[in-house]
Amino acid sequence: MKIKFRNLKSTLLSGACAIALLSSCSSNDNDGDTSTLPGVKKDFQLAFASGSGSISGTYLQGSSDISQGEISFSGKGYSMTSSRTARVFTSTDGSIVYSLNYTIGTIDKLTYHGGDNYKTITTFDSSIPLGAKAVRFTKMSDKEGSVHNITAKAVYDETNKTEYLKHKMTVAIGILNLEAMNFGSNFKKDIDVVLPGTLASEGYFIDRIDCPVVFGNKLYYGTSVKKFNAATGTNGVTDKTFTLVLDYPALTNATVISTSHVKGATNGYRTPTQHFNEAGEIMQMVSNGKELNIVKIKDGKYDETYKYSVSGLLGREASSNGWFYAGNGIGYIPYEKIGDEKIQIGVNPSGEPTYSAAWGLARIDMKNNTIVNLNVPKGLWLSQYQNSVVRDGKFYIALTPVGVQGNIYVFDVNSLSPDGTVGAKVTAGADQYYIGIF
Repeated sequence: MKIKFRNLKSTLLSGACAIALLSSCSSNDNDGDTSTLPGVKKDFQLAFASGSGSISGTYLQGSSDISQGEISFSGKGYSMTSSRTARVFTSTDGSIVYSLNYTIGTIDKLTYHGGDNYKTITTFDSSIPLGAKAVRFTKMSDKEGSVHNITAKAVYDETNKTEYLKHKMTVAIGILNLEAMNFGSNFKKDIDVVLPGTLASEGYFIDRIDCPVVFGNKLYYGTSVKKFNAATGTNGVTDKTFTLVLDYPALTNATVISTSHVKGATNGYRTPTQHFNEAGEIMQMVSNGKELNIVKIKDGKYDETYKYSVSGLLGREASSNGWFYAGNGIGYIPYEKIGDEKIQIGVNPSGEPTYSAAWGLARIDMKNNTIVNLNVPKGLWLSQYQNSVVRDGKFYIALTPVGVQGNIYVFDVNSLSPDGTVGAKVTAGADQYYIGIF
């Protein structure tokens, strides 16, 4: 597999430009001046991340029209509280913003007043009741969100210290009241998770949960599954898929449903992985780094008669962190082109270059089992992309090749054309990227 290395001089120059742009973004000096500004609803709000390594920031700004003109975060943008890339959600009407400061565990609630005018109205520290800072957060409705974390530790026989027994999995979950911005009494930090049958003793365990959805009196979490090899002390490739299910809102009766007709992770990475179709069934993305599928959870278990193969229909290996549902069986899925040459997409916390294959975007039709590979710019990196918007039959997404200018792209949900409408110009620099439209 080839790796494309960029010219060192260009990389250093671009990095300097990135630092300059990061430092020129808004410092929120007007945060206290929004009391005279009315709240704004139904704007588009764009999230922008600057820096994937030691220099990191997340910025927001809104616009009533993203079909034309230019959007830039140079000297603009509201700086979110973030030690790493913030995880952002908005209310349905866009008037309220929620943002998780990952690795710290605090969640800000802000009001939106147009442009880059935001006001923090309260901050909730979830780490105190849950006893963990590295929590994840998902807004499940305009009334409630889930704050969650799982730990998994290998357990050995007390007498024979080398005899592996299983992994002990403990989940902490709090149901966040988004009006009051607290858990009240609706949280638990020591939920034991037990796998069915002999799966635990065979080495299977869950090491991440995320992207929950509520259906009736059940709460479903996507999971990352590992299989521990006791002989080598390492985690191997899993051949199964799990979903964690709890009674809701009681957070009791933790169970795990599993299937072998697909294999991989269902927790995603900041992008939603689970959506309801019109029949009330959960459509869940499963990715293992090569095979990319969408499966169905029906009546509390996997429907093993159904599998929509994204990678199969694309005719190539593909991976993804999530997808967006537009209704009537239509969705949009960003995917990494596994096997293609890699491009530098940023730096790690140590300042070392990081690489990824470029990403694409596909329109999926689960009713007709068809797919359209959409025409989008080359050199995309969408691993951290969080959210896109469907309004009035149009799907909106911000697409910028790594380190350069891009555009808003608008796709007609009912069209089979691979071409979208090019909207507003969006600017970015080295190690900078747009992470969502809300």
